[in-house]
Amino acid sequence: MQSPIPQHRINEGVTTLVSTPVKHVLIAGFDETGKIIPRQYPHRHTYYEILLLHCSKGIHYIDFQAWPFNGAVVFLLSPEQVHQLDREASTGYSLKFDPSFFTSGNDPDSQLLGHFLFDNMQSYPVIPLEPADLARLENLMNIAREEYDQATEDTTPILFSYVRVLLMEIMRIRRRQLSEPHLLPGQPQTQLLQFKQLLHQHFHELHEVQDYAARLHITPRQLNALTQKLTGKTAGALIKERVLLEAKRLLFLNELTVKEVGYRIGFEDPAYFTRFFKKNTGKSPQQFREMSQPV
Repeated sequence: MQSPIPQHRINEGVTTLVSTPVKHVLIAGFDETGKIIPRQYPHRHTYYEILLLHCSKGIHYIDFQAWPFNGAVVFLLSPEQVHQLDREASTGYSLKFDPSFFTSGNDPDSQLLGHFLFDNMQSYPVIPLEPADLARLENLMNIAREEYDQATEDTTPILFSYVRVLLMEIMRIRRRQLSEPHLLPGQPQTQLLQFKQLLHQHFHELHEVQDYAARLHITPRQLNALTQKLTGKTAGALIKERVLLEAKRLLFLNELTVKEVGYRIGFEDPAYFTRFFKKNTGKSPQQFREMSQPV
Protein backbone atom coordinates (compact mmCIF):
# COMPACT_ATOMS: atom_id res chain seq x y z
CA MET A 1 0.00 0.00 0.00
CA GLN A 2 1.47 3.35 -0.98
CA SER A 3 2.01 5.84 1.82
CA PRO A 4 -0.15 9.00 1.57
CA ILE A 5 2.61 11.04 3.16
CA PRO A 6 5.82 11.58 1.18
CA GLN A 7 9.25 12.21 2.64
CA HIS A 8 11.35 14.84 0.90
CA ARG A 9 15.09 15.31 0.67
CA ILE A 10 16.81 18.67 0.85
CA ASN A 11 17.21 19.38 -2.88
CA GLU A 12 14.24 17.38 -4.13
CA GLY A 13 12.31 19.34 -6.74
CA VAL A 14 14.76 22.24 -6.67
CA THR A 15 15.44 23.58 -10.16
CA THR A 16 17.65 26.57 -9.36
CA LEU A 17 20.96 25.92 -7.64
CA VAL A 18 24.10 27.95 -7.20
CA SER A 19 26.91 27.14 -9.61
CA THR A 20 28.80 25.15 -6.98
CA PRO A 21 26.06 23.68 -4.78
CA VAL A 22 26.90 23.46 -1.09
CA LYS A 23 26.23 19.96 0.16
CA HIS A 24 23.74 19.28 2.92
CA VAL A 25 22.31 22.81 3.16
CA LEU A 26 19.92 25.09 1.26
CA ILE A 27 19.03 28.73 2.01
CA ALA A 28 16.42 30.66 0.06
CA GLY A 29 13.84 33.39 0.26
CA PHE A 30 10.19 32.50 -0.23
CA ASP A 31 10.23 34.44 -3.50
CA GLU A 32 12.89 32.14 -5.01
CA THR A 33 10.52 29.76 -6.75
CA GLY A 34 13.29 27.60 -8.15
CA LYS A 35 14.48 26.79 -4.63
CA ILE A 36 11.26 26.94 -2.61
CA ILE A 37 8.79 24.14 -3.38
CA PRO A 38 5.23 24.83 -2.13
CA ARG A 39 4.02 21.73 -0.28
CA GLN A 40 0.67 22.43 1.32
CA TYR A 41 -0.02 18.81 2.16
CA PRO A 42 1.16 16.53 4.97
CA HIS A 43 4.78 15.53 4.43
CA ARG A 44 8.07 14.79 6.17
CA HIS A 45 11.70 15.81 5.69
CA THR A 46 15.02 14.06 6.01
CA TYR A 47 16.51 17.40 7.14
CA TYR A 48 16.19 20.13 9.76
CA GLU A 49 14.50 23.36 8.74
CA ILE A 50 14.28 26.88 10.12
CA LEU A 51 11.38 28.89 8.66
CA LEU A 52 11.52 32.65 9.26
CA LEU A 53 8.24 34.35 8.32
CA HIS A 54 7.57 38.08 8.24
CA CYS A 55 4.02 39.32 8.84
CA SER A 56 1.99 36.23 8.10
CA LYS A 57 -1.05 34.33 9.31
CA GLY A 58 -2.01 30.70 9.20
CA ILE A 59 -1.84 27.33 10.91
CA HIS A 60 1.11 24.97 11.01
CA TYR A 61 0.14 21.35 11.68
CA ILE A 62 3.09 19.54 13.25
CA ASP A 63 2.86 15.94 14.46
CA PHE A 64 -0.93 16.09 14.64
CA GLN A 65 -1.06 19.33 16.64
CA ALA A 66 -2.24 22.68 15.26
CA TRP A 67 -0.04 25.73 15.85
CA PRO A 68 -1.87 28.94 14.80
CA PHE A 69 0.31 31.99 14.19
CA ASN A 70 -0.18 35.64 13.32
CA GLY A 71 2.68 38.05 12.68
CA ALA A 72 6.42 37.45 12.52
CA VAL A 73 7.41 33.97 13.66
CA VAL A 74 10.18 31.39 13.39
CA PHE A 75 9.44 27.66 13.06
CA LEU A 76 11.85 24.84 13.89
CA LEU A 77 11.29 21.49 12.20
CA SER A 78 13.07 18.15 12.68
CA PRO A 79 13.56 15.17 10.40
CA GLU A 80 10.62 12.73 10.36
CA GLN A 81 8.09 15.22 11.75
CA VAL A 82 4.76 15.10 9.91
CA HIS A 83 3.77 18.65 9.09
CA GLN A 84 1.74 20.90 6.82
CA LEU A 85 2.07 24.69 6.67
CA ASP A 86 -1.09 26.56 5.63
CA ARG A 87 -0.29 30.27 5.37
CA GLU A 88 -1.38 33.39 3.63
CA ALA A 89 0.98 34.91 1.09
CA SER A 90 3.99 36.19 2.97
CA THR A 91 7.71 36.84 2.71
CA GLY A 92 10.41 35.05 4.60
CA TYR A 93 13.28 32.58 4.46
CA SER A 94 13.88 28.87 4.63
CA LEU A 95 17.15 27.40 5.90
CA LYS A 96 17.45 23.63 5.52
CA PHE A 97 20.33 21.43 6.58
CA ASP A 98 20.88 17.70 6.76
CA PRO A 99 22.06 16.13 10.02
CA SER A 100 25.32 15.36 8.19
CA PHE A 101 25.95 19.10 7.80
CA PHE A 102 27.12 19.06 11.42
CA THR A 103 29.20 15.89 11.33
CA SER A 104 32.51 17.28 10.11
CA GLY A 105 34.40 17.39 13.40
CA ASN A 106 31.22 18.19 15.32
CA ASP A 107 28.74 16.00 17.16
CA PRO A 108 25.21 16.75 15.85
CA ASP A 109 23.67 15.68 19.15
CA SER A 110 25.66 18.19 21.16
CA GLN A 111 25.06 20.92 18.59
CA LEU A 112 21.32 20.42 18.07
CA LEU A 113 19.77 18.17 20.69
CA GLY A 114 22.04 19.80 23.24
CA HIS A 115 20.25 23.06 22.55
CA PHE A 116 16.84 21.39 22.81
CA LEU A 117 15.58 23.54 19.97
CA PHE A 118 14.69 20.57 17.78
CA ASP A 119 13.31 18.40 20.56
CA ASN A 120 10.34 16.34 19.36
CA MET A 121 9.27 15.48 22.90
CA GLN A 122 9.17 18.99 24.33
CA SER A 123 9.06 20.94 21.15
CA TYR A 124 7.57 24.41 21.04
CA PRO A 125 8.10 24.77 17.31
CA VAL A 126 6.70 28.27 16.81
CA ILE A 127 8.34 31.32 18.36
CA PRO A 128 6.72 34.74 17.87
CA LEU A 129 9.17 37.54 17.14
CA GLU A 130 9.35 41.13 18.28
CA PRO A 131 10.46 43.63 15.60
CA ALA A 132 14.02 43.77 16.97
CA ASP A 133 14.26 39.97 17.05
CA LEU A 134 12.96 39.70 13.50
CA ALA A 135 15.44 42.30 12.27
CA ARG A 136 18.36 40.50 13.90
CA LEU A 137 17.41 37.06 12.57
CA GLU A 138 16.67 38.47 9.13
CA ASN A 139 20.09 40.13 9.02
CA LEU A 140 21.80 36.85 9.94
CA MET A 141 19.73 34.94 7.40
CA ASN A 142 20.63 37.44 4.67
CA ILE A 143 24.35 37.12 5.44
CA ALA A 144 24.08 33.33 5.36
CA ARG A 145 22.16 33.43 2.07
CA GLU A 146 24.76 35.68 0.46
CA GLU A 147 27.49 33.25 1.49
CA TYR A 148 25.46 30.31 0.21
CA ASP A 149 24.81 31.99 -3.16
CA GLN A 150 28.48 32.80 -3.81
CA ALA A 151 29.54 29.21 -2.93
CA THR A 152 33.32 29.41 -2.70
CA GLU A 153 35.56 26.68 -1.35
CA ASP A 154 35.31 28.26 2.11
CA THR A 155 31.52 28.43 2.14
CA THR A 156 30.70 25.21 4.02
CA PRO A 157 32.65 25.99 7.24
CA ILE A 158 31.48 29.59 7.16
CA LEU A 159 27.86 28.49 6.76
CA PHE A 160 28.30 26.11 9.66
CA SER A 161 29.25 29.08 11.84
CA TYR A 162 26.30 31.16 10.61
CA VAL A 163 23.84 28.36 11.33
CA ARG A 164 25.28 27.95 14.81
CA VAL A 165 24.86 31.67 15.46
CA LEU A 166 21.27 31.58 14.17
CA LEU A 167 20.47 28.68 16.48
CA MET A 168 22.02 30.48 19.44
CA GLU A 169 20.06 33.66 18.67
CA ILE A 170 16.82 31.66 18.44
CA MET A 171 17.74 29.96 21.72
CA ARG A 172 18.20 33.34 23.38
CA ILE A 173 14.82 34.57 22.12
CA ARG A 174 13.11 31.40 23.30
CA ARG A 175 14.72 31.56 26.74
CA ARG A 176 13.53 35.13 27.10
CA GLN A 177 9.96 34.25 26.16
CA LEU A 178 9.45 30.89 27.86
CA SER A 179 10.21 29.58 31.33
CA GLU A 180 12.14 26.44 30.44
CA PRO A 181 14.72 25.37 33.03
CA HIS A 182 15.84 22.50 30.78
CA LEU A 183 17.34 25.09 28.40
CA LEU A 184 19.80 26.37 31.00
CA PRO A 185 23.32 24.93 31.25
CA GLY A 186 24.16 22.57 34.11
CA GLN A 187 24.66 18.98 35.22
CA PRO A 188 20.92 18.21 35.60
CA GLN A 189 20.29 19.45 32.06
CA THR A 190 23.13 17.28 30.77
CA GLN A 191 21.62 14.27 32.51
CA LEU A 192 18.21 15.06 31.05
CA LEU A 193 19.78 15.20 27.60
CA GLN A 194 21.37 11.79 28.17
CA PHE A 195 17.95 10.39 29.11
CA LYS A 196 16.37 11.84 25.98
CA GLN A 197 19.11 10.44 23.79
CA LEU A 198 18.59 7.00 25.32
CA LEU A 199 14.85 7.34 24.82
CA HIS A 200 15.35 8.27 21.18
CA GLN A 201 17.47 5.17 20.68
CA HIS A 202 15.43 2.64 22.68
CA PHE A 203 11.77 3.67 22.87
CA HIS A 204 10.91 0.90 20.41
CA GLU A 205 11.76 -1.78 22.95
CA LEU A 206 12.11 -0.12 26.38
CA HIS A 207 8.97 1.31 27.97
CA GLU A 208 9.79 1.30 31.70
CA VAL A 209 11.44 4.05 33.76
CA GLN A 210 13.76 1.57 35.47
CA ASP A 211 15.22 0.55 32.10
CA TYR A 212 16.48 4.08 31.47
CA ALA A 213 17.43 4.79 35.08
CA ALA A 214 19.69 1.73 35.10
CA ARG A 215 21.51 2.97 31.99
CA LEU A 216 21.99 6.35 33.64
CA HIS A 217 23.20 4.71 36.88
CA ILE A 218 20.52 6.37 38.98
CA THR A 219 17.31 5.15 40.60
CA PRO A 220 13.88 5.44 38.96
CA ARG A 221 12.91 7.86 41.74
CA GLN A 222 15.88 10.08 40.91
CA LEU A 223 15.09 10.01 37.19
CA ASN A 224 11.47 10.95 37.81
CA ALA A 225 12.55 13.77 40.14
CA LEU A 226 14.96 15.05 37.46
CA THR A 227 12.42 15.13 34.64
CA GLN A 228 9.68 16.51 36.91
CA LYS A 229 11.91 19.40 37.98
CA LEU A 230 13.13 20.32 34.49
CA THR A 231 10.12 19.48 32.32
CA GLY A 232 7.12 19.30 34.64
CA LYS A 233 6.57 15.69 33.58
CA THR A 234 7.63 12.33 34.99
CA ALA A 235 10.02 10.12 33.05
CA GLY A 236 7.17 7.67 32.56
CA ALA A 237 5.04 10.38 30.95
CA LEU A 238 7.87 11.32 28.55
CA ILE A 239 8.37 7.68 27.59
CA LYS A 240 4.65 7.28 26.96
CA GLU A 241 4.51 10.46 24.85
CA ARG A 242 7.40 9.31 22.67
CA VAL A 243 5.85 5.89 22.10
CA LEU A 244 2.48 7.43 21.26
CA LEU A 245 4.04 9.91 18.84
CA GLU A 246 5.72 7.11 16.93
CA ALA A 247 2.49 5.10 16.92
CA LYS A 248 0.61 8.08 15.44
CA ARG A 249 3.25 8.59 12.76
CA LEU A 250 3.18 4.93 11.75
CA LEU A 251 -0.61 4.82 11.74
CA PHE A 252 -0.76 7.98 9.63
CA LEU A 253 1.65 6.51 7.11
CA ASN A 254 -0.93 3.79 6.46
CA GLU A 255 1.76 1.32 5.36
CA LEU A 256 1.38 -1.14 8.24
CA THR A 257 -1.51 -2.92 9.86
CA VAL A 258 -2.42 -1.87 13.41
CA LYS A 259 -0.87 -5.12 14.61
CA GLU A 260 2.38 -4.37 12.76
CA VAL A 261 2.48 -0.83 14.19
CA GLY A 262 2.25 -2.29 17.69
CA TYR A 263 5.11 -4.70 16.96
CA ARG A 264 7.28 -1.84 15.64
CA ILE A 265 7.09 -0.01 18.98
CA GLY A 266 7.50 -2.97 21.28
CA PHE A 267 3.98 -4.33 21.85
CA GLU A 268 3.90 -8.10 21.34
CA ASP A 269 0.20 -8.26 22.22
CA PRO A 270 -1.94 -6.36 19.64
CA ALA A 271 -4.86 -6.13 22.06
CA TYR A 272 -2.64 -4.51 24.69
CA PHE A 273 -1.36 -1.98 22.16
CA THR A 274 -4.94 -1.07 21.21
CA ARG A 275 -5.90 -0.61 24.89
CA PHE A 276 -2.76 1.47 25.53
CA PHE A 277 -3.42 3.71 22.55
CA LYS A 278 -7.13 4.22 23.29
CA LYS A 279 -6.52 4.90 26.97
CA ASN A 280 -4.07 7.69 26.15
CA THR A 281 -5.72 9.21 23.07
CA GLY A 282 -9.41 8.47 23.48
CA LYS A 283 -9.45 6.72 20.09
CA SER A 284 -8.60 3.26 18.90
CA PRO A 285 -5.63 3.00 16.51
CA GLN A 286 -7.98 2.37 13.60
CA GLN A 287 -10.18 5.36 14.52
CA PHE A 288 -7.11 7.61 14.70
CA ARG A 289 -5.95 6.35 11.32
CA GLU A 290 -9.31 7.00 9.66
CA MET A 291 -9.71 10.46 11.22
CA SER A 292 -6.17 11.64 10.43
CA GLN A 293 -6.02 10.75 6.76
CA PRO A 294 -6.09 13.63 4.23
CA VAL A 295 -9.43 14.21 2.60
